[in-house]
Amino acid sequence: VFHLAQWMADYYLAPLGEVLKTCLPPSLSASNPETSAIKTQLVVRLESNFEEELQRQTLTTTQLLVIDRLRTLTQPVLLSSFQAQSGVSTAVFKVLEKKRILRVVKERVFRDPLQGVSGTLSVSQLELTLEQRQSLEKLNGFLAEDSFVPVLLHGVTGSGKTEIYLQLIETLLAREKDCLVLMPEIGLTPRVASEFRTRLGQTVAILHSGLGVGERYDEWWRIRHGHAHVVIGTRSAIFAPLANLRLIVVDEEHDDSFKQQESPRYNGRDLALVRGKMNGALVVLGSATPAIETFYHAKNGKYRYLRLSARVQERPMPKVKLVDMRSEFALEHRSVVSRELETAIRERLERKEQVLVLINRRGYSAFLLCRSCGQNLQCRNCSISLAFHKSRNGLLCHYCGFQQKVPTHCPSCQSEYLYFLGEGTEKIETLLAETFPDVRLARLDRDTAQRKNARSQILGGFQKREVDLLVGTQMISKGHDFPNVTLVGILSADQSLAFPDFRSAERTFHLLTQMSGRAGRGELPGEVLIQTYYPEHYCLKFVTGHDYDGFYEKEIRFRRFMHYPPFVGLAVIQARDKHLEAAADTINRMGKLLREFGKERVRILGPALAPLARIKSEYRFQIILKSASRKMLNAVLKQCLAEAERQDIDLRRVHIDIDPVSLM
Repeated sequence: VFHLAQWMADYYLAPLGEVLKTCLPPSLSASNPETSAIKTQLVVRLESNFEEELQRQTLTTTQLLVIDRLRTLTQPVLLSSFQAQSGVSTAVFKVLEKKRILRVVKERVFRDPLQGVSGTLSVSQLELTLEQRQSLEKLNGFLAEDSFVPVLLHGVTGSGKTEIYLQLIETLLAREKDCLVLMPEIGLTPRVASEFRTRLGQTVAILHSGLGVGERYDEWWRIRHGHAHVVIGTRSAIFAPLANLRLIVVDEEHDDSFKQQESPRYNGRDLALVRGKMNGALVVLGSATPAIETFYHAKNGKYRYLRLSARVQERPMPKVKLVDMRSEFALEHRSVVSRELETAIRERLERKEQVLVLINRRGYSAFLLCRSCGQNLQCRNCSISLAFHKSRNGLLCHYCGFQQKVPTHCPSCQSEYLYFLGEGTEKIETLLAETFPDVRLARLDRDTAQRKNARSQILGGFQKREVDLLVGTQMISKGHDFPNVTLVGILSADQSLAFPDFRSAERTFHLLTQMSGRAGRGELPGEVLIQTYYPEHYCLKFVTGHDYDGFYEKEIRFRRFMHYPPFVGLAVIQARDKHLEAAADTINRMGKLLREFGKERVRILGPALAPLARIKSEYRFQIILKSASRKMLNAVLKQCLAEAERQDIDLRRVHIDIDPVSLM
């Protein structure tokens, strides 16, 4: 892992100390990890020669009862449990310790982060389709090469990629090899890990930032000492101390969650490839909607390519239909839920089937508008509108967390004509509850998932069919398998297409395709209704046809013409400061250095204000760099940073993002 940290510090231009801190569990950064992370409990056990002592000692009736009870136990017993069951005081145990008949000792407790989380997989292997068998045979062949092999496993939603991962891991465990599976979301990790544990047993460990400090340390310790050979986790699990790593799986490899947004700004998927190369391991990148760069590399032979074009058990892909909301508006239907979607939901509920509804915005309303002067209420720390959250009865910034009460008058013109616009998950939940008063309804977004295990409880209730209709953000779109879901409704599908970012169409295609894939995964066929005001957009048309290849060809032409990845390396330099002038001065000085060292070697765009010009009270200016050579780009940035330090430019204000997933 140390060699990986060195590579990471060099490539992402991050301090090595900061990188090493990221690689280790938080408890190992503390001054005394033994006391901060290790949990112990008092255990009672009989001494090995206690029978001899019994011959020499005079004991009370209570003391004899304690000894008789301990004789019947094959395992040491918790002191607290023994006392709770028998009512014996601590003094009795102290006397018996003095008589050298028993010992009360501290023993380490390993916390199990999967306790109470149940898997749904069968213990036995599932029968594979022809495509699955062929893919598994090829993957086993790649393993036989005993060297680094990167593979894209491109399988439609419901095609059985997980079963391939499991059977591949079972093969490696039989050879006493280690395996790592990376997931994009914390919410998916416990469920997937529990399913793997159902098949593979206690050799499965889990690593992600949602665990407590002690839980993370215990799991890290089990891995480090060879007690766990399969690790399931989010991007930080790439640093798991597996000694004999032969397989790395990156599931949903396209997902932006693999990119860390704070320094060091690494991408877990890319580090998986680097670690795989260092360890001579097979790296499997799995997705129904591969990242454009990943598919490009597969088409050009840099990665091996395997495809699963059909769902398991010959289940059909869901029928996907666009609902033109312009027609709804023309017919004076003002509800955000179209008549067609409302009818479809009612039909499914009457048939005791389940429904998912996606709107990728939390809260009740997107913003508060003054009808007199046209102003909307903005966050005092960020250049973004405050969203109305009905449950809090207040306005909230989704970037910095700033909150305020809903005003009675406009702060700009004192008008009382304030109007809530835009819909979020809260409002849709309320609307659907009013439309279908007898429905068992739940909502999953960042607000409802704040409590520990809340996300698992909500999804678990839906899995057990205790909930008929689930409304949520993109949290409900990834990796979930609900066999009774026959309808998916997607609201405001085209809002993300308007973002000023070159990945907007790709991100929208990923989300809509993944969300569509939640329908029809059981015996009953599925249907998807996508509401849009822009049905002509090429992204939406390719989604309706389940046509990844068509979308890729359209998108790759745009990337080639506009000089975006995979045809160039990309980096963003941002200057941030609470004072506008200071941020502007820093970015201008950095721009001057870049033009000095990078002219004719890299393409420089900017300086300019970032699209989100102010976040958490900091103004943000940025420069975008493009280069056909990543090596050249890295060299220019290193030269600029070295010169900036000599010129006393405050590099604490400078943030560099190599291979950014967003330009916002």
